[in-house]
Parts: sequence; structure tokens; C-alpha cells
Amino acid sequence: MFSPDGRLLLIGSWGTFSFDSFSALWDVSKGTQIAKLDGHKSDTQLDGASFSHDGRRIATVSLDGSARLWDGESGRLLDVLGQESAGLKLNDVASDNRDQEMNASFSRDDRFLATTSLDGTTRVWDVNHASLLASIVGQGPLVEHLEFSPVDTNILLTASHDGTARLWDVNGILTTVLPHKSPPTFAVFSPDNLHLLTGGGDAAVHLWDIATEREIAELDTHEITRSATFSPDGSRLATASLAGQILIWDVANRREVARFASGRGLLQVRFSPKGDLLMAASAKGMTQLWDAATGAEVAAITTSAKLPQVVFSRGGDLVLAATSDNAAHIMKTDGTELRVLVGHKSKITSADFSPDGQLVATASQDRTARIWSVNDGSMVATLTGHSDELTAVAFSPDGQSLLTSSRDGTVRIWSVSGRSEKAVLRGHSSGVTSAQFSPGGQYIVTTSFQDRTVRLWATQSGRQIAELAGEGEAARRFFLRRAVFSSDGARIAIVSGEESVRVFRVFQNTEDLIDFAKKTIPRELTACERRRFFLPVEGEVGDCPN
Repeated sequence: MFSPDGRLLLIGSWGTFSFDSFSALWDVSKGTQIAKLDGHKSDTQLDGASFSHDGRRIATVSLDGSARLWDGESGRLLDVLGQESAGLKLNDVASDNRDQEMNASFSRDDRFLATTSLDGTTRVWDVNHASLLASIVGQGPLVEHLEFSPVDTNILLTASHDGTARLWDVNGILTTVLPHKSPPTFAVFSPDNLHLLTGGGDAAVHLWDIATEREIAELDTHEITRSATFSPDGSRLATASLAGQILIWDVANRREVARFASGRGLLQVRFSPKGDLLMAASAKGMTQLWDAATGAEVAAITTSAKLPQVVFSRGGDLVLAATSDNAAHIMKTDGTELRVLVGHKSKITSADFSPDGQLVATASQDRTARIWSVNDGSMVATLTGHSDELTAVAFSPDGQSLLTSSRDGTVRIWSVSGRSEKAVLRGHSSGVTSAQFSPGGQYIVTTSFQDRTVRLWATQSGRQIAELAGEGEAARRFFLRRAVFSSDGARIAIVSGEESVRVFRVFQNTEDLIDFAKKTIPRELTACERRRFFLPVEGEVGDCPN
């Protein structure tokens, strides 16, 4: 390969015909060799050699288990990364791998170097400190390709012979890329967090094993699927098509076990908390409730097009339906009306029952959220502060807080008992489409169709932790953003109109992060590294490199 300025040429060799395997640096204009980059202990070097983007360094990797950094002008050895061994012999390499080069890739700012090994291990190195940041294993026997994102230095792409391409951050935390033939529009975790269900771009619904990150089934629904959901016990799943077809599947054997016919334009399908009912909402403002076992229709409820689906109480005994007259109706699951909640001056866009079932919260286009008593239908509080219509409302898992999102670009957290505002989350540049608490309540995830971002927030402080999606040119090509937590809150799945679903790890507490770090970094931090990350250091520590 040429150096970035084209003056130098780097030629790597491997020991197929000669045991004298090395890389060499040449002056292009003079045709003379500047330096011989040798020293790797394997007689079969299989070098992946690469210039840094600024041309100041060269990296080589070898079967001896190490990578080496060289001066990009003189070819002088700068650092050895990893523990060198006697190295493999050519006969040690499987015949189907002998034509595969090992790879090395610098990040765009040249701070990091990623290298691959024939055993499938990918390592990320801090170039300036010649130290290991992360060791990534588990992607199969051979990583064929790796490169850093040209936009975000912290993102690494790998492609393996196991048939997957994956995204990682430089600390080795996996962002899963699940391939689809058509862009999916939904992603749903199973209640036990063992499976992920995706689809929506075509008639195929994909069932994934989260632990192995592999597709275990493709369910053919014969029609474009609009929505899908798992039953509360995870044994069944339901799919709904735009044409009005609802299918029930057995998860264990991946077979269709029931079929319902509904009206066209289905938007959403969902099981009740007990799993005995199935709800199907249509764009025409009608929700149907079905007996999930027999397929018999239990009730047909007229709803508002702004909130077409009914909202189940946590126990599953009550439902709330919003109607076009700006009212909310609390009903039994057979459609019998119990309470009518009147007070909003415009259409209701979102609603939620409190965890104990005693309260209902509603959000409206009139820029307010309201809290109601389920027992008598009285209005408990009116929450004002947003400057545009509300898009979502949700109780925290402990019922003590309420969040609201709005087209004004903010998310607000309210005290339920004090009926007062606790925090305002600002960061989105346009209207917030959805917002929800994590199952444990520590985090909030928000999405915006307009600014095309997904953001993660700390509930207690209201601080933005991360922008999970939206950066870069690719993100600006897609409008649809949906984010969903797994039932344990440890993962977030995001669909964005691309042909993949990304899954992010979320650590629930410091102990979980430490446990993950110990698995990712197979060594103790040095005293300098501990001081760098503000961790306790025993004894005196001398000067540490910046």
C-alpha cells in the first residue's frame, strides 16, 4: 500500500515460499528500499500491514500473536503490542485460511489500532500508550474484515466468516447488526429476553436468538407485516398485517397455530397482561379485542385515530380508550363502560395506567397532561409547561414519577404525589415522538422522527448519557426511529428504516459494568491506567504518559 502522501510504498510478504518473511518500506521516486520491517517470530508472517492516516506510523500483525508499530518515515520499530510467542508454522494454519490475510486498521484520528487474529479475536489498542483497550471474542473462527467508522472514531466494524457483520465501540461493547432484506419497522424483545422479533418491511418476520445473535426462524406471514408481539409468557407471538390478517405462532416450533380476520389497515397488535386477550388497533379508529385461545371477538371499541389502540391496566382487567370527542373511557375488557374522563380541550395522544391501577394519565394536543382517579373518574391534577402538543405519557415503574414528551422538543419528569415538575430533558432539536422509562426506572429513552435521533437519559439527574442513533450522513437518510427496552432493561433495540436493527447494552449499576469490564479486559489495570480513570491507586505512582 502507498503512504497517504504517495511518496512511500509498503510491501508485505508471507512465508509461502520463503521462511524469510518480512515487510519492506520503499521510496517510490528513487525505487530504493528504506527499511526492512522484520522481527516477528513467526516464520509465516501473514502480515496485515497498514499506514496510519497521517503517515507517521505503520502497523504490522503476525501469527506470532503480536502487532508492531513502526515509524512511518524511517521504518524504525516503535512498540510491540501483545505477547509474542514462537509463532505458528505454515502447517499449523488450516488450508482454507491460508489465503486470508490478517488485518490491522487505524481509527480516523489514529488514536486506536484494531487487529485481528486467525482464531477470531479482535483487539483494540491505544496507539499512544501501546496498551490494550479491549479484546473481542466470539464472532467465529475468522474475522475477514475490520475498519473504523470514518465518522465516529469510537465505532469499529467487523465482518466474519460466521456470516455476520457487527459494530463495536472501542471498549469492546457490541452493537449488534442483524441483516434484513427489507428495512424493518419494529423490534420486540421476548419477556424472558431470549429472543428478539423484527420485521415490517415485507412479509417476513425474523426471530433472533439474542445470546448467539443468530436468526433462528423466518416466519412467512404472506402479507406485509405491520406489527408483532409476544405473549406475556413468551410461548406465543402474534403478527398483524396491513391487510387485516392476524396470525398466532408457537415460538417453540415456529408454527402458525391460529388465524384471525380483522379490518384492513391494522396498526398494532398486543396481548393483554394475562395473555388471554389479543388487541388489534386499526387506522380507522377501531380496536378489536379477541379471545387469544379461541379467536372469538370479545369487543369492538370505537377509538380516536390519534390513539387507536386501547391501553391495558397492569392487571389486564381494565382498558382505556380515547375517542375523537377528546374524552377517555375506562372500560372492562368486554367493552362495558365504567368511567368517562372529560376535561381535555383537544384530542388525546397517549395514556397510561399507574402500576397500582389507581390512577390514569393522559396526554393531549392541548399541551397538557392530566392525572385521573380510576375509582371515581375525577381529575387529580393538570400538568402544564409544554409549549406544543404532547406525544407520550408514562408512569415510572414505582409510580412515583410521570414523564411527558412533546413536539416542543423537550421531555419533562413530574412528581405524581406533588403534581410538580422535577426535571426538563433538553437535547432534541425537534419534536420528541416517544419517551419511556426503562423497566427499572433508572433510564429514559427518547426518539424523534424529525431530528432522527434516539437518546438515553439518566432519570435521577436528567442528564443525557448518550445519543444512541442519529449521528452521521447515513442517519439523515432515514426518518423512522423506534426504540424499545428489553424486559430487564439491559438492552435497547432500535429500528430506523435501515436494513438492520441495532442492539445496545445498558448497564443497570456499577457492579454490572465492572463485571462486564472484567470479562472484556483480561488483565488488571496498571497504576497509571487506574489513575487515568479516577480509580483508587495503592502506593506511590510516578509520572504517567499523557
